[in-house]
Amino acid sequence: MKKILCVLLSALLAFACALPAFAADGAKNYVVLGDSIAQGSGLYNSDQAAYGRIVADTNGYNYANFGVNGLRSWDLIEQLKTDPVASAVAAADIVSLSIGGNDYLQQDLPKIFSDIARGDYKIINDIQNNFRGYFAEIISLLKAANPDVALFVQTLYNPQYGALRDAYGMATSRINEVITGYLAENPGAFYLVDTVPVMEGHPEYIAVDTIHPSAVGNVELARLVLQRLYEEGYGENTEPVTNAVGVDEIPFTSYIFKAIRDFFSMIVNLIKGVFGK
Repeated sequence: MKKILCVLLSALLAFACALPAFAADGAKNYVVLGDSIAQGSGLYNSDQAAYGRIVADTNGYNYANFGVNGLRSWDLIEQLKTDPVASAVAAADIVSLSIGGNDYLQQDLPKIFSDIARGDYKIINDIQNNFRGYFAEIISLLKAANPDVALFVQTLYNPQYGALRDAYGMATSRINEVITGYLAENPGAFYLVDTVPVMEGHPEYIAVDTIHPSAVGNVELARLVLQRLYEEGYGENTEPVTNAVGVDEIPFTSYIFKAIRDFFSMIVNLIKGVFGK
């Protein structure tokens, strides 16, 4: 009997340790999931100034951010099956999700973009079709873990303003088609947070790495999320409260990103010149 009790106590202790560190204060529990945009890449102080933190500070939510640089949709599926993420989702009142960009960014970008420039869409079509299945599984896992959670899913914006803008635009639009298409087929499955009208047309909202939101961009994303939360009855404030000023990250790797982007732009321009696209 004592042995059984010890086993049960050990199991309960392990479960308790795996639970997210949400305060028992009556505040809503807010979880941010997904990729580097969710994580706050592009900022030195993402833990203090990423848009998720701003949203939480503005509305007084308990906050947990599980965003991971480079996370792809199938990586998120595995993440949702294990603690501490699974426990955090189960305890969440609200979840913000940003996913899908790395499904193509982590592929062979020079080939993808050169194929698009030549009018060959096979790879990007395959990425879109695969994402459709992964995205459906992600939503199913979230709903199974917490049927009552208020899920806010973000679309992808196009961060490019040079020769790669058209290629990036096609890639992001394919991901967004899956997200909006799922919602059309499953009304009420989640709340859509459309980042495109807010982020595009504002280069100052994009970090030096030409991908992630800058400090200003994170504030504007927070403003957008706060507005959607307010519209759906999950928040009372729409003006972002910034307890810490975001500091844009300008590491050496950002210059590498810029050099790679410029190289891609040169290749795309050459392909367009040859094929007349």
